[in-house]
Amino acid sequence: MAAAVHAFEWMEKPTTGTLPPMVVLVGNDGFLRRHVLHSVLAISKTDSDAIQVYDGPEASWRDVHDELATISLFDAAHHRVAVVREADKFISGNRASLERWIDVAPVDAVLILEAASFAGTTKLYKQVVAKGLLIQCNPPTSSAWGNPVDEKAIQKWIAGWAKATYRLQLTAKQLSLLLDRIGTELGMLDCELAKLSLFADETGQVPDAQMNALVGGWRTQTLWEIADHVADGKIALALEQLDRLLISGQSPLGFFSPLAWSLRRFGLAAQLVEQAERCGSKPNLGHCLESAGFRKFDLKKAEAQLRRLGRTRSKHLLNWIVEMELKLKGSHSNDRAAKFAIEEFLVRLA
Repeated sequence: MAAAVHAFEWMEKPTTGTLPPMVVLVGNDGFLRRHVLHSVLAISKTDSDAIQVYDGPEASWRDVHDELATISLFDAAHHRVAVVREADKFISGNRASLERWIDVAPVDAVLILEAASFAGTTKLYKQVVAKGLLIQCNPPTSSAWGNPVDEKAIQKWIAGWAKATYRLQLTAKQLSLLLDRIGTELGMLDCELAKLSLFADETGQVPDAQMNALVGGWRTQTLWEIADHVADGKIALALEQLDRLLISGQSPLGFFSPLAWSLRRFGLAAQLVEQAERCGSKPNLGHCLESAGFRKFDLKKAEAQLRRLGRTRSKHLLNWIVEMELKLKGSHSNDRAAKFAIEEFLVRLA
């Protein structure tokens, strides 16, 4: 192989024939990793009872190697497949052994590694690219500043996935609505497609009015309404809707994630403005907002919201978001403390 294959490409046209001795699934998107792993295991033609799965932090190379070197009693074709999940620590601790093994592995043994990252400067990376299979399991990004998620690529893929998996025929307008309401979380988008398939007619189409009523549900719509209220400075309304969401069972972290995604775009736009000024040029606010992730038809509204937030708050917004995410995953991880931290964050933006 010449380079890594993106999960989108793999899921549309998976490799046929035999698998190489080492397959690395790199990325943090659980939906992509799960579906790619399923298709890789299907190609291996190995009985499910013969596939051994290891937890990376506890796995030892000796156990994994013994599994791959021993013929299984459960698989008539004698294929041997081992899967190591969360394999970052496993890879770094056994890199030399993995480098040797990929060169001498038997043709009927496959090692599958799931890792959050895989450094391209290592010898093992080069070996996997040359002799194995490397599949990128993160949403695609664009080449714009900050490498934001490539929504056009996701929209194109969703159209094909909806048709192939759920027999849905969605229009460009409907696909845009999905991304607006749900965001770019692929697992959530897939859940929405599964729900929409229950309401599609025999041709796979869903009327726009029904689509508008179904997509996202009231919780998702409320999350985006809160993001708008925060950007507009209507913090009292945002706090009121926050209470309703939390009472309904919405987790604080689940609430903050889409809010952070929405607000992060303002922080990126503010940095682009400052970057242009440092270079001695007059910043184009609309261009900065579009580069930060806003759609063309939202630019006028987003420009007014950015001006309301002001230069000082917008400049610090990215740091504030990171601080909040660390709190919600650490010192303020319980629901009561998380609610207080979110309320404090919202008031800061009043």
